[in-house]
Amino acid sequence: MKNLPIVTLLLSALLALQACKPDEPIPPVMPPPVTNGTLRITVVPEWEGEPLQRFFEYRNFMNYRTTVELVKFYFGDVRLVNGADSLLVKDVELFDLGNGPSVKEWTVPAGNWSLMHAALGVPAVLNYADPANYGSGHPLSVSNGTFWTWASGYRYVVFEGRYSEDPTSTAPLISAYAIHPGMEPSYFEFDLVPSNGITVTAGNTTDLVITVAVDRFFHSTEFEIDLATENSAHGNNVPLQLKLVNNVVESMTIE
Repeated sequence: MKNLPIVTLLLSALLALQACKPDEPIPPVMPPPVTNGTLRITVVPEWEGEPLQRFFEYRNFMNYRTTVELVKFYFGDVRLVNGADSLLVKDVELFDLGNGPSVKEWTVPAGNWSLMHAALGVPAVLNYADPANYGSGHPLSVSNGTFWTWASGYRYVVFEGRYSEDPTSTAPLISAYAIHPGMEPSYFEFDLVPSNGITVTAGNTTDLVITVAVDRFFHSTEFEIDLATENSAHGNNVPLQLKLVNNVVESMTIE
């Protein structure tokens, strides 16, 4: 029993040493690795290789005096494709070219792709949804002026302006054209193939520029639109709608 105080002292000293022992460092919380990049799409409207100017008087391919007042269109079911692999990157997007180039940015997983596949139009599952479900910044918002209340669907393309068949006249342009393809027959799928493919790297931005030759809306390798007799389509006049969507797609190049 004489050694008891010594043992007690030793235990007390050990406890004191443990109490003074510094805490183990807490390892830092590492952020998750970045696996996505940004795909930035810039759609540039031109007329015969120059920036498109709204309300400016041009001569179209038939030498008609022509202005362009509205150019809008939807891309639907946008995918990046590489062989059999396909990645959905955007269900629907609206490009309004009334004030020059339109720019959109999409978050995309890193990867290498050979082309972009899309459709000119709104996919059926979205075309007949209630537009009241979408806020003002959404492509399907009624604030974009593309929804047909009477048809409960969307105008896939809005192409409007004025024209005169007389190239020598100086009178104000009175006659109007308004061609608005819509409904399933006008849903037109296509591929855009950049010469160097599409590479998206994690944490970085990849730029793609789609040039739209608006002067070619009136003519392509297959179809010509004579505004004197073909100047109105609003979900009806399917032949004219199909001409326009074909010409719009043919007018596009991508880099």
